Amino acid sequence: MGKILSKGFEMEEQLRNYFMQSGYFVVRGVPFAYKGFDVTDIDLWLYSRESSLTRNITIVDVKNKKTPQAIERIFWAKGLAQAVNAQNVIVATTERRKEVKEFGQDLDVLVLDGVFLSKLSKSEGFLKNRFSDEEFFDSIEKYSLSKLDGDWKGQMVKCKSLLTKGISFDSCNQWLEVSRYFAEQILTKPSQVDVALRCFYYSLSLFSIGVDFILKELSFLDYDERISKLIEGFTYGAKGLNGVTKMLSLSLSLVEQFAAEGKAISSQVRSKIMADFESLPTGIIGEYFAKSDVGKILFPVAKELEGLAMNRQFRNHLESSLELRGMLGCLLDCWEINRKEFSIVVSTS
Repeated sequence: MGKILSKGFEMEEQLRNYFMQSGYFVVRGVPFAYKGFDVTDIDLWLYSRESSLTRNITIVDVKNKKTPQAIERIFWAKGLAQAVNAQNVIVATTERRKEVKEFGQDLDVLVLDGVFLSKLSKSEGFLKNRFSDEEFFDSIEKYSLSKLDGDWKGQMVKCKSLLTKGISFDSCNQWLEVSRYFAEQILTKPSQVDVALRCFYYSLSLFSIGVDFILKELSFLDYDERISKLIEGFTYGAKGLNGVTKMLSLSLSLVEQFAAEGKAISSQVRSKIMADFESLPTGIIGEYFAKSDVGKILFPVAKELEGLAMNRQFRNHLESSLELRGMLGCLLDCWEINRKEFSIVVSTS
């Protein structure tokens, strides 16, 4: 067992364990900001995949205090869910009055009351094999240069915060970029391979959830159409080719109007930018994730990756499922990282 947690954080970890055992993918402590202002943290963010056509996002507000102000928390959590595009809301409170549960029902909010939490608090060993979030971040900060060397902890926090902005190709591409960064750190920081791998696995777990969410909207398309949509999204982001082209035209119109030889410069810039987009090796991952059998395994692979990141006794992915290793191989190919070289470095961890 690691560091001692406050009562509130301990309850969040107990609830995280409960929801994980119930089959959810769970993220704890998700920062929510609005126009640059830090608003709050979502205590628990839950993701479930009930079928090829159904995904559900649930937020959980946890209050383990003597005066939990449960009615106010129901209002707060309901509004927060709308702001972060969550379909379901749960409030976990030490409050035991039946009126609180009834009020929650009226607002379509599930209330886990003090009776439930008291039973949950009797469970032991929920952090026997896993890090708490605090321990995960402590493991990163043991690398004394992690703040200067790309802010490893900050990148993990940012990865979490993307969940509140609505999952899209934009968030998936950012998770993919963070994963690539840590893949490179694994190769170049031999003394920090374990912690770089933890960060690598964690960002990839969120990426896997993101792609799983996007595939719901593409499930009715045939294979070739899915490939096309995925390649476009991984290349140009949520706006797609048309959106990027319009944005580029709008930006370059100012150059054409006010710069000397504006049209010539605009044409050169446009050609260069579009050539850069088209040179991205996104065809590899587009074709891979378009496969229907790959779509089916993304949710369990995401949970497996998260487990690797948070495992108390560190272990790498070389003995993980064939599906997980297949996905990593595809991404390494996309990043032009030699699979064999990567495996050799990982095997020393």
